[in-house]
Amino acid sequence: MRRMNRRKFAAGAGITLASSLAAPRILAQTLAPLRLGNLNSFTGAIAYAAENNYNAMSLYFDSIGWTIAGRKVELIKEDDQFNPQVGLQKAKKLVESDKVDMIVGVQASNVALAVLNYAKQQKAFYVVSGAGTDAVTWDRYPYLFRTSISTYQLSTPMASWVFDTLGKEIVTTASDYAGGRDVIAQFKGPYVAKGGKVLKEIWPPLGTTDFSPYLIDIKSINPPVTYDFMPGADAVRFIAQYHEFGLQEKMPLTGFTIIDSLIIGALGKAALGVISATVYTDTVDNPESRKFVADYQAKYHALPDLFSDYGYVAARAVDEALKLTDGDTSNKDKLAEAMTKVRFNAPRGPFRIDPATHNPIQDIYVCQVVENEGRITSKVLATFKDVQDPGKKIY
Repeated sequence: MRRMNRRKFAAGAGITLASSLAAPRILAQTLAPLRLGNLNSFTGAIAYAAENNYNAMSLYFDSIGWTIAGRKVELIKEDDQFNPQVGLQKAKKLVESDKVDMIVGVQASNVALAVLNYAKQQKAFYVVSGAGTDAVTWDRYPYLFRTSISTYQLSTPMASWVFDTLGKEIVTTASDYAGGRDVIAQFKGPYVAKGGKVLKEIWPPLGTTDFSPYLIDIKSINPPVTYDFMPGADAVRFIAQYHEFGLQEKMPLTGFTIIDSLIIGALGKAALGVISATVYTDTVDNPESRKFVADYQAKYHALPDLFSDYGYVAARAVDEALKLTDGDTSNKDKLAEAMTKVRFNAPRGPFRIDPATHNPIQDIYVCQVVENEGRITSKVLATFKDVQDPGKKIY
């Protein structure tokens, strides 16, 4: 009898000891830092886009004290150098060495796709806060979410607006890489479907400095309008030379996210008249945008642009989802379910995640560069409400 009591006591003591050890472990896990791997093109043609994305992400985390659901946020920054192979190496480092809870970032579409293939192999959680290639939306990897845009979302409304407003014939130009090819395909499909005619597609290589051969070609064709996409420094050079050739007065230059505060700042009056589809400009007029502009200017002494909005919205989407899981990132299925429930008013306007495609549903703006009270800025000409990517190839 006495031995049995000892056994009962020992068993009870073991349970008590196990419980006392488990509680700190659970608490420690709950309070472990939230490690976010911020992978982007911090060097190269779109370095400014990556930097603005990162800055606005940091701005949002500033506003919540760098803490989500009791977990301190650690933002681990890696440079993919606008190179898919480098991006893949850095993604491996983030996942396998740094043990990040998720990858957040990637502006270059070619890098985004390379990282996606790796994420699928590792079952890594991946939030794209930049790249617009439709292949991301069409993939349907369950732990992949995009908080920026798809090329369909901008190109399809823009195709309709250009056809109805500016011309039934067009010449397109885009940098010859995955993002450029995607943009033109998604513009051409709906434009032709409405009865428009693409007179010629022109594909300058990435990093082109002298666009004169292409501009001479455009001038000889003499279309009523052009539609263009170049990233970063390529866009600055192309628009400047388009203006120097005197084409802007003869054939309006339209495009896909080709105007932002940096490009406008670099070009000044040479950018006047350029028309672009976008998801955000600092002249979007709502309370969230006004606060975002004020806070961003206070910290960085610059106006936020499209890429700033990308980073800010991505950070908030992660925050809102993790609140629903009490900060738990270990159960990816629950985290994915929480991401599908994210909805809020962003600087760009109403934002929510499509549960079917994991792509945003949001407003798209057609904007033109204008001069207002001595300032070169952008003016919203038209708004397409609640634009939704179909999640599959239409054109």
